[in-house]
Amino acid sequence: MSTTMIGMGMVLAQSAGAAKKSRRPQAMPPAAVHKECTNFFAVHGISTPSPLFDELSDTYYFAKNRAGQFVWGNRLLQEKHALAKVEDIIGKCDHDFFRHDIADRIRADDLAVMETGVPVKNKLEVINGGNGALTWLFTTKAPIRDRGGEIVGVEGFSRDAQRSQDIIAPFHEFKSAVEYLQEHLMDNVSIDHLARMSCMSLSTFERKFKQHFSLTPKQYILHMKVHEACRLLPGAHSIARVALETGFGGQSYFTKQFRSVVGITPKQYQLSLAGARP
Repeated sequence: MSTTMIGMGMVLAQSAGAAKKSRRPQAMPPAAVHKECTNFFAVHGISTPSPLFDELSDTYYFAKNRAGQFVWGNRLLQEKHALAKVEDIIGKCDHDFFRHDIADRIRADDLAVMETGVPVKNKLEVINGGNGALTWLFTTKAPIRDRGGEIVGVEGFSRDAQRSQDIIAPFHEFKSAVEYLQEHLMDNVSIDHLARMSCMSLSTFERKFKQHFSLTPKQYILHMKVHEACRLLPGAHSIARVALETGFGGQSYFTKQFRSVVGITPKQYQLSLAGARP
């Protein structure tokens, strides 16, 4: 299947699994290339990317030098290219993973970013994985500058639209319940009522809710109320009034619950904000 332009900056392409890979000759032996790329950040006096990038579950992070060789990639990128470990991507280029015409197009985008210094934001790319499945990527790229401000590479994110949808999908079944809570936060909301709204039994609702939000429904409601209290407290003259407006009732109970979430009392919270103001 040949490369097809389908408008709006979209590219329909095949991955290395669907066509023979093309590798460009490198001036240095692979071991020397790997070593140079491994030392990229230290040589240019800039920080290595955060290890938090390895925790991204729907976004590929990459960094390349001016020659187009990878100097960093996150764990998801490693998995995408079926590499044994993250470090295996260091020193490789897009021609090691994609057909040459597709890799050439990626390289052209990288060069444009490095030559102009202008980032590319949310460019849509569509890649055929060779099994009929399309991967929709929203790619953002920006230049990497050394400590002197000179552009020495390019880095960016490619967000996998399907992976993003898969992550969000489990929360859709709680959409009605969460929206109801936001509208009736000051009321005495029944968890059983929220379960019925979500077409679940009470036990199933509580189990799934905690699985997705890492909080029980009651804890979630408490956090929402405390969040609203934090919004009201800075301009409030009466903590008791805030307790009533956020559905806690008495000030003593409000103080106890607020401290359980925030770690300090409402009064201490007010004072901390006052002390932070110029």
